[in-house]
Amino acid sequence: MKKLFLVIISTFLFCNLYAQQRDFAFFNHRIDSLTQIYSTKEWQEMIYGNYFDYTNLNVKGKEKLIIKVRKLFEQEEYANLYRYGHRIIYDMWWMYPNNNSLEIKQKLIELYLQYYFYPGTSRIIDSYRYDKNRNLYFTKKSKQRIIELLENKKTDKEYLACLNYRKTLSSSITVSEHFIKLLIKERNVQNDTIIQQIRDSVYTEYVSAATKKDLESLQLEPDLIRMIGLLDMKECIPALKKNMESCIANMDTCDFGTCRCSRDDIKAYRYALAKLGDKEQRQYILDNLMNIGNNNYSDEKYFDRKDFSYFRDDEMIWRYIKINYSSGKMIGILSDVYISASLKTMNDVYPFIKNIPKELIFPDFATDKEENQWAQSLYDWVMANKDKVEFDYEGEKKFPW
Repeated sequence: MKKLFLVIISTFLFCNLYAQQRDFAFFNHRIDSLTQIYSTKEWQEMIYGNYFDYTNLNVKGKEKLIIKVRKLFEQEEYANLYRYGHRIIYDMWWMYPNNNSLEIKQKLIELYLQYYFYPGTSRIIDSYRYDKNRNLYFTKKSKQRIIELLENKKTDKEYLACLNYRKTLSSSITVSEHFIKLLIKERNVQNDTIIQQIRDSVYTEYVSAATKKDLESLQLEPDLIRMIGLLDMKECIPALKKNMESCIANMDTCDFGTCRCSRDDIKAYRYALAKLGDKEQRQYILDNLMNIGNNNYSDEKYFDRKDFSYFRDDEMIWRYIKINYSSGKMIGILSDVYISASLKTMNDVYPFIKNIPKELIFPDFATDKEENQWAQSLYDWVMANKDKVEFDYEGEKKFPW
């Protein structure tokens, strides 16, 4: 027993010492080591399992780390280091996010937005994750950068970063070699010096043109578009409308595989505008986008239960119930599991009802029959008490499934 106690104490002390050693010097050394690995002009796959736990790093250490990450973006030679920089931002943001101070979160958001169009974006903004302090993370500088991104103001540095990245792609080399062989054959060139000149010219021209096209097509992620609505950035309304109309026009005219926008992009613009008070878009959502959909369905015509938290609009819940409860559809919740639209409707609405009676709390381990009976009982109560039902959008209750 005494030996076991000593082993436990020793293990605890070792773990504690190991945790204390994870200061800035530790992470600085690890980042320098991996930087050497990724400093290559050839494609180098990220070691995704090799993430760092930054929770024991103090504020000063994290600030130094952010400065170090910025230097990865400022170098202009190795595209893998842009992807590596984004990976560190992602780890610092999502690994125990509550461990970061407000100041660190603000700096991470600023860094993320500054290098938003650099290859390997980290996507740390989640417009559906509720956080009462979320708006505080976006400084004046961050909001100004969002406006620039929304207005599609790409910089020469972003172009050079994307050009550097494209040069690492084997597809660029393959396509270029195809054109080179055609030109050599067409011109009947045999001189090695001239062949090399043709190769350099074609490769540079092709990669440059492809890079410009790709960079121009880059758009804001739907999460960032929706976030504009949550940040109440009404100054963005003209640009949001312009981009949405451009996306709709692009979707109407593009061929399969060449579309610059997706339906989810258009949906995000509608959501942001509605959240900012655009009555036309809010009505469009009520009239056209309230249909129930399968899990993870991002098509524009479907409404997701997490959208209730985004809008915090009671009328949307009532419209959702009216349109979907008695639709008669079967909804897929897993690859091979389907339930009635009525059950899915009440399951989606249930967590947002604040004053639900105790007898209608979702039963654990219910059978299919019991679940459908529960949905019917909840629906009957909701409809009978329309004037008394209170909704809560902070998610005090979890979804049953």
